[in-house]
Amino acid sequence: MRRGDMDTALRRVRDIRLALAGLLVLSMTANLALTMSFAGRETVTVLVPAVSGPSWEVGGAGAGAGLAGARYLEDVARTVAVTLLTLTPENAAHVRHAAARLSHASARGAIGAWVEAEAARMAGRDLASAFYPTEIEADPARLTVEIAGELVTWIGREEASRENRRYRLVFRVDAGRIGLLRFEQLESGK
Repeated sequence: MRRGDMDTALRRVRDIRLALAGLLVLSMTANLALTMSFAGRETVTVLVPAVSGPSWEVGGAGAGAGLAGARYLEDVARTVAVTLLTLTPENAAHVRHAAARLSHASARGAIGAWVEAEAARMAGRDLASAFYPTEIEADPARLTVEIAGELVTWIGREEASRENRRYRLVFRVDAGRIGLLRFEQLESGK
C-alpha cells in the first residue's frame, strides 16, 4: 500500500471514530435531558377493571398520600368486607385463600386464623352469613375505610337475623401493593 493511500485510510478511520464519539456524546446528552425532564413529573397509573365500571387512579395529586385514591380504596374495602363476611362452612377454604391474597403480609396469619375460627363456629351450628354494604367512607391519607351494611345470618335454610353492622378496615401499601392490615367491628352507633 502506498504512503498516500495509507494516510487517507488512517484519516478516514479517525474521522469515523470522531463521528461515532460525537454521536455517543449527543446520545448521552439527549438521555440526560430526558431523564431530567421526567424526574420532576408525577406518575399516575390508571387501573381499568376487566368489567365495565369505574377506573381507579393511583398516584395522582388527589390521592391523599399518593398511594390510593378514595374510589379505589372504597372498592378494595367493599371487596374485602364482602369476602370476609359472606361465609359458609362450604366456602371457608375459598374465603381463607382470598383473605390471604387481600391481606398485608404481616396480618395474614391473624386474618386467616379469624376466618378459620368463624368457619369452625359456623359449621358447628350450621350457620351462614352474607354482608350487604350500604355506606362506605374512605380516608386515603390514613388508608382507612369505615363500611356499614347489613349482616344477614342463616341457620340451615332459615334466616335467623338481620343486623346493621359497621366495620373499620385499615390498609397498608408496600411496594405498590395494598393489603388489609386490620379488620374490626365498630359499635353500630359510630
